[in-house]
Amino acid sequence: MLVKIEEVAEMLSMNKNSIYKLIYRNDIPYTKIGGAYRFDKNKIVAWINQNSYDMIKPKSKRL
Repeated sequence: MLVKIEEVAEMLSMNKNSIYKLIYRNDIPYTKIGGAYRFDKNKIVAWINQNSYDMIKPKSKRL
């Protein structure tokens, strides 16, 4: 399913300008159709999973 830039921005909690920057740097998977950017929702979800990590906080040790 192809979605518009607004939906991707919402998915990532980013503004459209930030998404355009990711496109410019080829950091996000996209397709250009007739001058408009479209995104395969499944590829965006996979991209999110590839580019995320669980942050594990080490237990603090008191001296």
